[in-house]
Amino acid sequence: MKVLHRPSSSRLHRDDGWKQSWYAFVPNQTHFGELCGFADDIVQGGVGFPMHPHCDMEISTIVTRGAQLHEDSTGGKRRVEPGVVQTMSAGTGIAHSEVNASDALPFHSYQIWVHPRRTGAEPRSGNYAFTEASNRNALVLALSPDEREGSALIGQDAFFSLCALDAGRALRYRMHQENAGVYIHCAEGTAVVAGQALNAGDAIGLYDIGLYDIAGVELSASSACELICVEVPMHRGVRG
Repeated sequence: MKVLHRPSSSRLHRDDGWKQSWYAFVPNQTHFGELCGFADDIVQGGVGFPMHPHCDMEISTIVTRGAQLHEDSTGGKRRVEPGVVQTMSAGTGIAHSEVNASDALPFHSYQIWVHPRRTGAEPRSGNYAFTEASNRNALVLALSPDEREGSALIGQDAFFSLCALDAGRALRYRMHQENAGVYIHCAEGTAVVAGQALNAGDAIGLYDIGLYDIAGVELSASSACELICVEVPMHRGVRG
Protein backbone atom coordinates (compact mmCIF):
# COMPACT_ATOMS: atom_id res chain seq x y z
CA MET A 1 0.00 0.00 0.00
CA LYS A 2 1.26 3.48 -0.90
CA VAL A 3 0.61 6.50 1.29
CA LEU A 4 0.28 10.23 0.68
CA HIS A 5 0.23 12.12 3.99
CA ARG A 6 -1.25 15.61 3.63
CA PRO A 7 -0.96 17.54 6.94
CA SER A 8 -3.11 20.64 7.31
CA SER A 9 -0.03 22.87 7.25
CA SER A 10 0.86 21.69 3.72
CA ARG A 11 -2.38 22.95 2.23
CA LEU A 12 -2.51 26.13 0.15
CA HIS A 13 -4.20 28.91 2.15
CA ARG A 14 -6.07 31.76 0.48
CA ASP A 15 -7.56 34.76 2.28
CA ASP A 16 -10.22 36.56 0.21
CA GLY A 17 -11.51 38.58 3.14
CA TRP A 18 -15.06 37.28 2.86
CA LYS A 19 -13.74 33.70 2.57
CA GLN A 20 -10.89 31.68 4.05
CA SER A 21 -9.88 28.65 1.97
CA TRP A 22 -7.42 25.80 2.44
CA TYR A 23 -6.73 23.70 -0.67
CA ALA A 24 -5.42 20.15 -0.41
CA PHE A 25 -5.68 19.83 -4.21
CA VAL A 26 -6.13 22.54 -6.85
CA PRO A 27 -7.76 21.69 -10.22
CA ASN A 28 -5.29 21.55 -13.13
CA GLN A 29 -2.37 21.73 -10.69
CA THR A 30 -2.46 18.78 -8.28
CA HIS A 31 -4.47 15.60 -7.97
CA PHE A 32 -4.92 12.25 -6.25
CA GLY A 33 -6.04 10.02 -9.10
CA GLU A 34 -9.32 11.45 -10.43
CA LEU A 35 -9.71 13.64 -7.32
CA CYS A 36 -8.47 17.06 -8.46
CA GLY A 37 -9.95 19.58 -6.03
CA PHE A 38 -10.44 19.56 -2.26
CA ALA A 39 -11.20 22.99 -0.80
CA ASP A 40 -11.94 23.63 2.88
CA ASP A 41 -13.89 26.92 2.95
CA ILE A 42 -15.18 29.20 5.69
CA VAL A 43 -17.52 31.82 4.21
CA GLN A 44 -18.70 34.86 6.16
CA GLY A 45 -22.35 35.73 6.66
CA GLY A 46 -24.28 37.51 3.92
CA VAL A 47 -21.91 36.55 1.08
CA GLY A 48 -20.98 33.54 -1.04
CA PHE A 49 -20.04 32.35 -4.50
CA PRO A 50 -22.05 34.22 -7.17
CA MET A 51 -23.43 32.45 -10.24
CA HIS A 52 -20.52 31.11 -12.32
CA PRO A 53 -20.03 28.37 -14.96
CA HIS A 54 -18.28 24.99 -15.07
CA CYS A 55 -18.06 22.16 -17.57
CA ASP A 56 -16.94 18.52 -17.54
CA MET A 57 -16.39 18.23 -13.81
CA GLU A 58 -18.10 16.45 -10.89
CA ILE A 59 -18.45 19.04 -8.11
CA SER A 60 -19.76 18.10 -4.68
CA THR A 61 -20.26 20.13 -1.51
CA ILE A 62 -20.35 18.98 2.12
CA VAL A 63 -21.36 21.56 4.75
CA THR A 64 -20.24 20.86 8.32
CA ARG A 65 -21.41 24.08 10.02
CA GLY A 66 -24.00 26.66 9.08
CA ALA A 67 -25.95 26.48 5.81
CA GLN A 68 -25.67 27.63 2.22
CA LEU A 69 -28.26 28.20 -0.48
CA HIS A 70 -27.52 26.38 -3.73
CA GLU A 71 -28.99 27.36 -7.11
CA ASP A 72 -28.01 26.11 -10.57
CA SER A 73 -29.00 26.40 -14.21
CA THR A 74 -30.66 22.96 -14.29
CA GLY A 75 -33.32 24.31 -11.94
CA GLY A 76 -31.74 22.87 -8.82
CA LYS A 77 -32.42 25.02 -5.76
CA ARG A 78 -31.87 23.77 -2.23
CA ARG A 79 -30.53 24.53 1.22
CA VAL A 80 -27.30 22.66 1.97
CA GLU A 81 -26.52 22.13 5.66
CA PRO A 82 -25.00 19.42 7.84
CA GLY A 83 -26.65 16.15 6.84
CA VAL A 84 -26.83 17.04 3.13
CA VAL A 85 -24.28 16.35 0.38
CA GLN A 86 -24.84 18.47 -2.74
CA THR A 87 -23.51 17.15 -6.06
CA MET A 88 -23.41 18.36 -9.67
CA SER A 89 -22.29 16.90 -12.97
CA ALA A 90 -21.26 20.00 -14.92
CA GLY A 91 -21.15 18.08 -18.22
CA THR A 92 -21.58 20.29 -21.28
CA GLY A 93 -22.05 23.30 -19.03
CA ILE A 94 -23.69 24.35 -15.79
CA ALA A 95 -23.82 27.59 -13.81
CA HIS A 96 -24.33 27.65 -10.06
CA SER A 97 -24.17 29.86 -6.98
CA GLU A 98 -23.51 28.97 -3.33
CA VAL A 99 -24.56 31.76 -0.96
CA ASN A 100 -24.52 31.85 2.83
CA ALA A 101 -28.03 31.26 4.17
CA SER A 102 -27.26 33.51 7.15
CA ASP A 103 -26.50 37.22 7.10
CA ALA A 104 -24.52 36.95 10.33
CA LEU A 105 -23.04 33.48 10.83
CA PRO A 106 -20.33 31.85 8.69
CA PHE A 107 -20.67 28.45 7.06
CA HIS A 108 -17.93 25.81 6.83
CA SER A 109 -17.94 23.60 3.76
CA TYR A 110 -15.83 21.28 1.64
CA GLN A 111 -16.00 21.56 -2.13
CA ILE A 112 -14.65 18.45 -3.82
CA TRP A 113 -13.86 18.19 -7.54
CA VAL A 114 -13.53 14.89 -9.41
CA HIS A 115 -12.82 14.40 -13.12
CA PRO A 116 -15.86 12.80 -14.85
CA ARG A 117 -15.86 9.32 -16.31
CA ARG A 118 -16.73 10.84 -19.70
CA THR A 119 -16.93 14.37 -21.04
CA GLY A 120 -19.91 15.99 -22.75
CA ALA A 121 -22.56 14.51 -20.45
CA GLU A 122 -25.89 16.19 -19.78
CA PRO A 123 -25.62 18.57 -16.80
CA ARG A 124 -27.54 17.62 -13.67
CA SER A 125 -27.58 18.20 -9.94
CA GLY A 126 -28.80 16.26 -6.93
CA ASN A 127 -28.23 15.67 -3.26
CA TYR A 128 -28.03 12.99 -0.59
CA ALA A 129 -29.51 13.54 2.87
CA PHE A 130 -28.72 11.60 6.02
CA THR A 131 -29.48 11.86 9.71
CA GLU A 132 -26.96 12.55 12.47
CA ALA A 133 -27.64 9.10 13.91
CA SER A 134 -27.04 7.22 10.63
CA ASN A 135 -23.34 8.06 10.35
CA ARG A 136 -22.60 7.84 14.09
CA ASN A 137 -19.89 5.15 14.42
CA ALA A 138 -20.76 3.95 10.90
CA LEU A 139 -19.79 4.76 7.33
CA VAL A 140 -22.59 6.37 5.31
CA LEU A 141 -22.25 6.11 1.51
CA ALA A 142 -23.35 9.50 0.14
CA LEU A 143 -22.29 9.34 -3.54
CA SER A 144 -21.69 6.43 -5.91
CA PRO A 145 -21.73 5.72 -9.67
CA ASP A 146 -24.86 3.57 -9.43
CA GLU A 147 -26.84 5.07 -6.52
CA ARG A 148 -26.31 1.95 -4.43
CA GLU A 149 -27.59 1.96 -0.85
CA GLY A 150 -29.71 5.01 -1.66
CA SER A 151 -26.71 7.22 -2.40
CA ALA A 152 -26.80 10.12 -4.87
CA LEU A 153 -25.32 9.74 -8.36
CA ILE A 154 -21.83 10.89 -9.36
CA GLY A 155 -20.58 10.63 -12.95
CA GLN A 156 -17.37 8.81 -12.09
CA ASP A 157 -16.44 5.47 -10.50
CA ALA A 158 -16.17 7.33 -7.21
CA PHE A 159 -17.56 6.70 -3.74
CA PHE A 160 -17.97 9.39 -1.07
CA SER A 161 -18.46 8.09 2.49
CA LEU A 162 -18.85 9.98 5.76
CA CYS A 163 -18.58 8.94 9.39
CA ALA A 164 -18.61 10.46 12.87
CA LEU A 165 -16.75 8.37 15.41
CA ASP A 166 -17.00 8.65 19.18
CA ALA A 167 -13.73 8.69 21.11
CA GLY A 168 -12.24 5.22 21.31
CA ARG A 169 -14.42 3.77 18.54
CA ALA A 170 -13.03 2.21 15.36
CA LEU A 171 -14.21 0.71 12.08
CA ARG A 172 -12.74 -0.39 8.77
CA TYR A 173 -13.03 1.15 5.35
CA ARG A 174 -13.18 -1.47 2.58
CA MET A 175 -12.52 -0.50 -1.03
CA HIS A 176 -15.40 -0.70 -3.49
CA GLN A 177 -13.22 -1.41 -6.55
CA GLU A 178 -9.80 -2.43 -7.77
CA ASN A 179 -7.14 0.03 -8.95
CA ALA A 180 -8.57 2.78 -6.79
CA GLY A 181 -7.34 4.91 -3.93
CA VAL A 182 -9.09 6.54 -1.00
CA TYR A 183 -8.42 10.03 0.34
CA ILE A 184 -9.47 10.35 3.99
CA HIS A 185 -9.78 13.83 5.50
CA CYS A 186 -10.19 14.50 9.22
CA ALA A 187 -12.72 17.34 9.38
CA GLU A 188 -13.08 17.47 13.17
CA GLY A 189 -11.32 15.94 16.17
CA THR A 190 -8.41 13.52 16.04
CA ALA A 191 -8.10 10.09 14.42
CA VAL A 192 -5.66 7.37 13.45
CA VAL A 193 -5.99 6.08 9.87
CA ALA A 194 -3.85 3.15 8.72
CA GLY A 195 -1.53 3.90 11.65
CA GLN A 196 -1.15 7.62 10.82
CA ALA A 197 -2.32 10.13 13.45
CA LEU A 198 -4.52 12.88 11.99
CA ASN A 199 -5.57 16.16 13.57
CA ALA A 200 -8.40 18.32 12.26
CA GLY A 201 -7.44 19.46 8.76
CA ASP A 202 -5.00 16.58 8.15
CA ALA A 203 -5.60 13.88 5.55
CA ILE A 204 -4.09 10.71 4.17
CA GLY A 205 -4.33 9.23 0.68
CA LEU A 206 -4.01 5.45 0.36
CA TYR A 207 -3.62 3.63 -2.95
CA ASP A 208 -2.40 0.34 -4.38
CA ILE A 209 -4.54 -1.17 -1.63
CA GLY A 210 -6.22 -3.88 -3.67
CA LEU A 211 -9.89 -4.79 -3.73
CA TYR A 212 -9.23 -8.10 -2.02
CA ASP A 213 -7.52 -6.68 1.04
CA ILE A 214 -10.36 -8.01 3.17
CA ALA A 215 -9.00 -6.47 6.36
CA GLY A 216 -9.68 -2.98 5.01
CA VAL A 217 -8.25 0.30 6.28
CA GLU A 218 -8.65 0.89 9.99
CA LEU A 219 -10.18 4.18 11.09
CA SER A 220 -10.08 4.89 14.82
CA ALA A 221 -11.00 7.94 16.88
CA SER A 222 -8.46 9.31 19.37
CA SER A 223 -11.14 11.86 20.26
CA ALA A 224 -14.61 12.34 18.77
CA CYS A 225 -13.98 12.95 15.07
CA GLU A 226 -15.59 13.38 11.67
CA LEU A 227 -14.05 11.82 8.55
CA ILE A 228 -14.67 12.34 4.83
CA CYS A 229 -13.61 9.41 2.61
CA VAL A 230 -13.32 9.93 -1.17
CA GLU A 231 -12.54 6.78 -3.20
CA VAL A 232 -11.52 7.38 -6.82
CA PRO A 233 -9.80 5.59 -9.73
CA MET A 234 -6.07 6.29 -9.84
CA HIS A 235 -5.65 6.58 -13.63
CA ARG A 236 -3.89 9.94 -13.36
CA GLY A 237 -1.56 8.86 -10.56
CA VAL A 238 -0.61 11.27 -7.78
CA ARG A 239 0.61 14.81 -8.21
CA GLY A 240 0.85 16.48 -4.84
